[in-house]
Order: sequence, then C-alpha cells, then structure tokens
Amino acid sequence: MQIIEKRNAQLSNHEVLALLRELDEKQKEQVRINPQIKFAENLKTIQFEVIQNLTSLQSPARTQTPEQIESVLFELKKYNLTKSEKLQIINLRPQSIAELELIIEDCEDRFSTETLREMIYMIGVNLPIPGKVVRRLESGNEPTEEDEVLTFIHYETDPKKKNILSENVH
Repeated sequence: MQIIEKRNAQLSNHEVLALLRELDEKQKEQVRINPQIKFAENLKTIQFEVIQNLTSLQSPARTQTPEQIESVLFELKKYNLTKSEKLQIINLRPQSIAELELIIEDCEDRFSTETLREMIYMIGVNLPIPGKVVRRLESGNEPTEEDEVLTFIHYETDPKKKNILSENVH
C-alpha cells in the first residue's frame, strides 16, 4: 500500500461530531435503500459511543457552532498560540486561568495574568455555556465567596441578573 496524499488535519470535537452524525445518516440511508447491507459492529459501537460522549452535558462540542469556533479562532490570533493550543481551547472551553495554564505550553513565561484573564473572558463570551451569562472579574476586584479564587469568569443563571449582566457583556 502506498500513501498518495498525506492529510494532516486536526479536527475539533465539534467537527468530529458533525462528521459522525453525517456518516450515521448516510449509513441509515444505505440501510433504507438496501436492508441487506451490514456495517461492522465495532464501527457502529465506536460511532455511537463517541457521539454519546460529544453530546453529553459536559462536552462543549454539544452546543458549539461553526460561527462561534471561527470567532474564537479570530480572537485567538493576537495571542500567537499553536494550532494544538487553539484546538484544545475550543475542545475544552477553559473557564479559569488554571485550566488555561494546563493547555498553553510555558503559559507563565508567555502571558501575563491580565492577558490570561482577557483570554478567559473572550472564551466565555465567544463559546458561551447556554443559559448562562458571563461577567468579567476585573483585576482590582476581589472574588466573592461564590467565585473560585482562580476563576475569572462567573456564570449567572438568575433571570433578574441576566438582563443587567447581558448589557455589560456587549
């Protein structure tokens, strides 16, 4: 076997989910056309488990859109991150500096705390958690008891606060 065209692409979890859903639909269509057709059981099991994992409540891929991903990638250009770092940010949707430090190599040497706060806020705004509103904790503000010490975005679900905070986000 000879490799004619080498493909070196990194896919986000959102893209993997979209491809697996598309593949699943094509397979269902093929079965409708020809009920005798069989697919490898191992393949179907892997497809099912990956789709289940990527659509779980913990997975950011479940709610991401291509527009959100493009927006984050555009905003991340100014930080000179590697492709792998950008991909992990999209896949993991970090919500604290501690999470971001685990993703970005030599993070403390490359970025100040304020820059990391900006990144976390930008990620929270561009890859939001549905039903939550993000507000930024400024560097001079002390976190409240409800805020984790290293978390610099705070999600509000109170509908009364949502209207007030949403005005501040835009």
